[in-house]
Amino acid sequence: MPTNADILNNAPIACVLAGNDIENGDLFGQRIDPLLAQKIYSTYFVINKIYTLDPNYSGMNAACLYLWELMNKYGIRAMGYSGSGSVAPPTPSGSFTYLIPITGADFTDATNYDNPKIVGKILQIFWNDINRYILSSEYAQTSTGINILIPGFDATANPTYELLIYIVNP
Repeated sequence: MPTNADILNNAPIACVLAGNDIENGDLFGQRIDPLLAQKIYSTYFVINKIYTLDPNYSGMNAACLYLWELMNKYGIRAMGYSGSGSVAPPTPSGSFTYLIPITGADFTDATNYDNPKIVGKILQIFWNDINRYILSSEYAQTSTGINILIPGFDATANPTYELLIYIVNP
């Protein structure tokens, strides 16, 4: 549970986030209280005044918890923007990259690129030189990586080819 200070520090951000959702709600068909941003801000304004005068006021914790409930999901999202809170970032097991930039020089021959990290994965491959994604029919996965099937593709003749391999299912 966040502290009173964390709740008060994140309330203005939550107000903005709620306001953005209210504005987008009509567009996406969501049902959001159209006055939620004003409710968050007015409640924050009063509680913050009291907190500034006396942070040890006997009803402060209850008031801040009410504000926290009012902020709801926007309070949690606000903590992500402000850097406060105690949510630990995920730590992947081992070192792994989801976006792999490669050049023609990284290929083992004219059309084969070997990398065990991409074997058996769903991939999206962007070829910078032609400024588009390579279609799934234009490459084949091998037991060691990928084989580019585009006619005329030759990484040995053009080592400056630039491709970005994005692993969709890490």
